[in-house]
Amino acid sequence: MTHGIHSQTDIGKMREENQDSMATRVLADDFSLLVVADGMGGYAGGSVASSLVTSTMLSELDRVAVEVFRESPQLYLRAAILAANAAVNREAREKHELRDMGSTVVASVVIGDHAYVAHVGDSRAYLLREGVIRQITEDHTVVQDLVRAGYVSPEDAVYHPSSGILTRCLGQMDMPDPVFAEVIQLLPGDRILLCSDGLSGMLEDDEIAEVVFHETAGDATAILVGMANEAGGFDNITVVLFAYGDLPEGARSWPLVVGTPLYRESLSIQPIDEPTTPFKFATRDKAKLHDTMTLSTAGREERADQERMAWLWPILIGLAIISIGLFVWYFVGTGS
Repeated sequence: MTHGIHSQTDIGKMREENQDSMATRVLADDFSLLVVADGMGGYAGGSVASSLVTSTMLSELDRVAVEVFRESPQLYLRAAILAANAAVNREAREKHELRDMGSTVVASVVIGDHAYVAHVGDSRAYLLREGVIRQITEDHTVVQDLVRAGYVSPEDAVYHPSSGILTRCLGQMDMPDPVFAEVIQLLPGDRILLCSDGLSGMLEDDEIAEVVFHETAGDATAILVGMANEAGGFDNITVVLFAYGDLPEGARSWPLVVGTPLYRESLSIQPIDEPTTPFKFATRDKAKLHDTMTLSTAGREERADQERMAWLWPILIGLAIISIGLFVWYFVGTGS
């Protein structure tokens, strides 16, 4: 059974630079590493952050012997992500112009027929199996918290003004511990897809599934990027696709189903009688370009300091004027 990794990244149609970064590595015949990072933080900052994430993770994992990594993949993947977070924080402290930068990350280690997935932020991982596409990761966003709490419906989530605000990312918090999905036991023909929100925000899940199940793995990534650009290309687009064996000849006739996300239930796939309605851009041509933002303790403290200074400055200026007046009155009055 043959395996393969296929990847592509694109600047999209609206951005001035590509702030996504990706990395793939084949550590052994049955051992692969996949990483996608989506940077933020203004011009240059985002690309620096995402590049730091992927390069630091690769550097950290290069120090681990393959057989040692194989024995504890989650332990070393977690350590690599935390090292990447530290690297982004360190660079942001040293360079004032990069102080607001950060990055998402979604990473997968595939060892034999087991896939381990970890993420921070809203870059996603999907499992595609026998015509069913299921989201593995849950977005770390304000709007997803509202959906989980029942305040916002999934259908309205994509239009919500908080859809671009992250609650967790690398570089904006001291210890953004990555979230691990349940270990996935792969079946022949399975696909693991990692992507930035430049893909998942522009295409519906069933559109992604149609391409992956109907095209060769080598063609699928390029087609997905092209479709995201045709839908508007509002953000950078990055796709990494891991193919666990070849699709059977009858794959093109599989009915496509958007399954329940894996983070909501056990790994056993239970296709529903009717396909679900995926989150949809009903009017993609009217969709607005928005920059990803983060909520962070540091940001709140900085705003609080600014608010305190806004009240303090008038008082200081008033005291200075009174002091000058008293000084002039004393010396001028004494002299006369």
